[in-house]
Amino acid sequence: MAFGFFKKAETADLILHNGHVFTQNPELPWASAVACKDGEIMAVGSFENMEGITDNNTNVVDLDGKYVFPGFIDIHRSPVLKVFEGRYADLSECTSAEEVAETVRCWAEDNPENEIVFGYGYGDDLKPEDGEEDDFSLSASVLDRVCPDRPVVLLCANCLDCWTNSASDKIIADTAEEEFVDNVTVDYVLNLLIPFDFDEIEEVVCQEISDLADKGFTSVLNLQSPDYFESLYQDSIIGLYNEGNLKQRFFGSFFINRPLLPQVAVYRLMTRRTNCMELGEMIHAESLNLYLDNDNSPVPFSQEALDKILEEVCDKGFNIFLEAIGYDDLVMAYQALEHIRSKGYKNVFVIASDYALSDEDASQLLYRESAFTTWGTNVLSPGSLTGSVSSVTEAIDQLTLEAAEAIGMSSRLGTIQEGKLADMAVFDENLFDLDLKLLPRIHASMTVLNGEIVYDADGENDMEMYNLMASQQL
Repeated sequence: MAFGFFKKAETADLILHNGHVFTQNPELPWASAVACKDGEIMAVGSFENMEGITDNNTNVVDLDGKYVFPGFIDIHRSPVLKVFEGRYADLSECTSAEEVAETVRCWAEDNPENEIVFGYGYGDDLKPEDGEEDDFSLSASVLDRVCPDRPVVLLCANCLDCWTNSASDKIIADTAEEEFVDNVTVDYVLNLLIPFDFDEIEEVVCQEISDLADKGFTSVLNLQSPDYFESLYQDSIIGLYNEGNLKQRFFGSFFINRPLLPQVAVYRLMTRRTNCMELGEMIHAESLNLYLDNDNSPVPFSQEALDKILEEVCDKGFNIFLEAIGYDDLVMAYQALEHIRSKGYKNVFVIASDYALSDEDASQLLYRESAFTTWGTNVLSPGSLTGSVSSVTEAIDQLTLEAAEAIGMSSRLGTIQEGKLADMAVFDENLFDLDLKLLPRIHASMTVLNGEIVYDADGENDMEMYNLMASQQL
């Protein structure tokens, strides 16, 4: 008696068909259908050839002629800073301790409901008053004059120092004594005196990721936000991830804007990486975001310090996103690239700047072509396309192929190909037919993340109509 053993053919979880699929794959630029399985693209081609991978459990979606593009990737803004915008006293324009104090006073008066007055962004060259640099009681006296009745916590732009008033100091000292804490760090202070409402922040995070999904973004690289802000944002999206409601992949970055001991940067990066290890390919912590602005920094980078930090970071396998603000900063960035490449490191190295190297400076570099170059970032811009693009084709390339390369994910994102992650954006119109200036205003019809439909404009509109009718009946 013979027995036949047959392996059941795998079937797709989701198939989009009867559409125009722009793949970004030169071997098959356009297709009419795409199949997804377990978060990856299973097949690309025609629906007729997918009969063998379809069963009653497959979600088959008729696109009715809509256009599918690889999911867009935002690498020039900060969703984190966007969420916290207007929720703290912005001290970035203050040039003296008295300006800091006045800004704090105005913020405290305008926000009487805030139990803790929080500010961020003062320069680390500022001193609370004329006096000895290590006399930290001065900071309390300055802040006590403008806000004596509530705790005040001000985080420096370097994210390593903070100012507090007497009300904060008392809470910190009493709690540290109760908890037998000998070394009070900035992290300890921020985790003790939490100035934000978590439920409110989570609500705003949900709105931010929904807004991004509405524009077809399935991944975002966060830039220029302090570690504290990003950790709060990440707590919210981890909650959404656990609930199955996350709508973008999040690529976090550890931000530094002055020289640190290389061991400190590596420790922070390694800790962040460990915290994300159980989150699959949805939440990442693989990049150092280094902001190089030596003309305006009270603690400028030397070439040696920059090279050493980047060498240690690259040795642990992290990507580099270096923002060079001035031309001299750009030259320093390329010299650091030369150092890294000469050591044999092949890590992703992004240089973002509004300048371009002169022919003379470029001619002296051996490895300049090995860097990914892009324009300077605008972290609170309403859209990712803030650089110089001359056509829709170029813009789509930057949002897909080039952005995937910049975040070190070109083998997994940026094109619609078998084996890549199933992230796609669906539009009613063919984007290539649009005027370039209209592209930032376009809205997605549907967004697919990890092989699941996470945003459907028709469904969103139906829900809004239902809520409106329900409210009218009440």
